[in-house]
Amino acid sequence: MYIESKLEEIDEALFSVDLSEVRDPNILQEKIAGPTYSWLKAKTKIQFTKGLFIVDTYFENDRDLTDIFSISGEYIQISYLGKGDSHLMCAKESKPVGIGCVNCCYNRNTITTIKMPANSPTHYQALFLSKEYYLQLLKDEAWVANNSFYKNIMEGEFLEWGTCKYPIDYNLYHILNEVTRGDWKRDFKKYYLDLRLKEIFLSLHLCQEELERATFKGVKDENLEKIKTAHAYLIEHFKNPPTIKELARKVLLNELQLKRDFKKMYGKTIRSFVIELRMEKAKSLLGKYTVSEMAEILGYRSVPHFINTFKKCYGYTPKQGLNQ
Repeated sequence: MYIESKLEEIDEALFSVDLSEVRDPNILQEKIAGPTYSWLKAKTKIQFTKGLFIVDTYFENDRDLTDIFSISGEYIQISYLGKGDSHLMCAKESKPVGIGCVNCCYNRNTITTIKMPANSPTHYQALFLSKEYYLQLLKDEAWVANNSFYKNIMEGEFLEWGTCKYPIDYNLYHILNEVTRGDWKRDFKKYYLDLRLKEIFLSLHLCQEELERATFKGVKDENLEKIKTAHAYLIEHFKNPPTIKELARKVLLNELQLKRDFKKMYGKTIRSFVIELRMEKAKSLLGKYTVSEMAEILGYRSVPHFINTFKKCYGYTPKQGLNQ
């Protein structure tokens, strides 16, 4: 499997890796500063081994930017756009990538043109697995017997990008970030990474089952995707959340519809969801930062307010939590 990302406007490759030539069984890691221009900043981290490629990329561009993404061989792709307004350019149309959804596909020998408009910073994460790596990874997982995506791959039935997409939730968001950061020690990195990849595929399977069962009574079909986008946007920005008015503008709904349909779909208000996200993150920060630092990281202007919210959620203060 060969993967290349080339920026058309400057005629430079951001990265190009031939995974078939990789001999080291460990995960190789490389940070790429990216090209330096007055109008473009790019920061990329790639990790790879034979049959597996992981990329985490940020772009800040003052001009329109085009990424020509080439992949040879059969591959499974999982990708997530956390920020930006990117579009895939097809022969007949331009498809918005859309923030807040995890896209999965199974394809081979593709060249994809991705357009990123000026003054709209982009952050995307993507995992690419060869068919052999994917099947070896999941061969002992019982749940794959009931997974349609796995069956398509077993039978060699390709699924184009956009065919399978799932709304992001906090658990999946957290695992994706952990995988793309790749901060594990080198000796155990491959082992931990494979465990996390299994978690991702299981999470997507459970998400698929939930979507098949879900019925959102009272929510119009045309609003479903907008509410899912709002939900995903909050997951990405819970440390500095938008106002209801700002969020409503972003998803093109009026404020009343947004608040009403969000609660119908997720069983909680937008405010309570943001607090829930902050508290989940807060628990993971215990012992790593002071209480004041935790409050600042999570976007609280008042430390006492953060402490009270934490205690209301867990029944003890952050300081007491350190001793448990």
